[in-house]
Amino acid sequence: DVDVDLECLGILEQRMFELSLAAGAAGDEQWGKDAGTHQDRWNPYEGLPEHWNHGDRDPYAPEFEGEL
Repeated sequence: DVDVDLECLGILEQRMFELSLAAGAAGDEQWGKDAGTHQDRWNPYEGLPEHWNHGDRDPYAPEFEGEL
């Protein structure tokens, strides 16, 4: 049997946390930057699979024309 719900949640989780050109600035570990650190300094990006970091995007490159 295939657990469609589990597979869909896995795809969603990867899309939410991957570091890639497709994810853009949203993929630059943005979670928590607006409100500070999480309780007990929990890091939602710790322990993610290495293949979720595609290495195809410079996190310091400007997203938009005119951005510093």
